[in-house]
Amino acid sequence: MENYRNSALAVDSAGRPDRVEETVLTALREVLGAAEAAPETRFAVLGGDSLRAVRVLSRLWRELGVELPVHSLLPGTTVAEFVGVVREHVEAKPA
Repeated sequence: MENYRNSALAVDSAGRPDRVEETVLTALREVLGAAEAAPETRFAVLGGDSLRAVRVLSRLWRELGVELPVHSLLPGTTVAEFVGVVREHVEAKPA
């Protein structure tokens, strides 16, 4: 995986993606069949469409417990933007 220190994506002290980012990247790669998902890559470029968006969002709901609106993952949404939206929802979730 690339080093994302200079991107909008968060890393831990060892330079690895945090739990939210890793969960989102794994969901995108597995649902879209993409080998990598760079921060600046748009969802549509990865092969995303509305059906795949619902599959990604459903998976994140199961794995992170966050319910995201479908419009949070539009064709023009970048990976970094989407990780940011997911992170906001995770952090806003009551404990």
